[in-house]
Amino acid sequence: MKTFLSKILPGSSEKVEEKVVEYHPKLTHISSYQMVEDRALTGWVASRLAHAMGFDEKDREALFFLAFTARSLDDMENESIKELMIIAQSAVKWIRTNSVIEEELNQVSSTVTSKEILSRVLNDIQSDVNHLNVSSNETDKKWEVYRDVIYAATHGQFLLIKKCEIARYTKGKVLCEADIAERNDIAKARNMAKECLTAHGLKSTKITSYNLIISEAVTNLLKHATGGKMTVYKEDNLVCVLVEDKGPGFPLKILPKTTLMAGFSTKESLGQGFTLMMKMANQVVLETSSSGSTLILVLNAGEEGI
Repeated sequence: MKTFLSKILPGSSEKVEEKVVEYHPKLTHISSYQMVEDRALTGWVASRLAHAMGFDEKDREALFFLAFTARSLDDMENESIKELMIIAQSAVKWIRTNSVIEEELNQVSSTVTSKEILSRVLNDIQSDVNHLNVSSNETDKKWEVYRDVIYAATHGQFLLIKKCEIARYTKGKVLCEADIAERNDIAKARNMAKECLTAHGLKSTKITSYNLIISEAVTNLLKHATGGKMTVYKEDNLVCVLVEDKGPGFPLKILPKTTLMAGFSTKESLGQGFTLMMKMANQVVLETSSSGSTLILVLNAGEEGI
């Protein structure tokens, strides 16, 4: 089989060495140091993935080379190379923001390799980059430790996110919205959620379970804040219920006990709320700070629920 290098550079594979001398790639599209850094990391990621997939050294070098010379990934003719480079390019952002790789891969459909290989390689690269990155402040590092430990201990059922990540859960169609300001609003929000889930064909047994944890989330909003809002989104086979407040937030130090110990309760925690939600939802997602919190219930609305 021809190597990728013979496809990227002009001429046949037998004349590659001769052609390399004559070939002068144009790199004027790389106009800043940041672009050089991004392209280098993209090429490194692609090369590491290719190594795990059994590519030979020449092909791995070709992918690294391609990261610099390609003006646009959309122009690539080979679909496998294109997909691998797109994954590598996306991984650069995940690595830079120290995202949870497994969560990011849930949004990816890969035909070139397994998610197990992607997860292993990208986590290794992320560890290497983090080891070299000495600029991260201690607060961010502490937050990331809490996020990763809780995510692992709950088998991915509870995820801490940052405010900039909330938009991922608001891409779908808005089914209903409700302001929460007083106790009477709890029943209104619960009934509104029940009506919109029923209208979209979910089974009554599933609606009963979902309504229980939606009620729990809304009730705890008023317990820990003066008011907020519930919004229900639907995209494909998932329903996301966002409950936002302007309260004081949840201290990091209580989250492990709140999420892992059934019945654990303080005035700052949800009591049995989180553990109950994790039993019934696909995933519980939380963004929290001193300016407020957003609790997201990710619910299954797939075929078995319709």
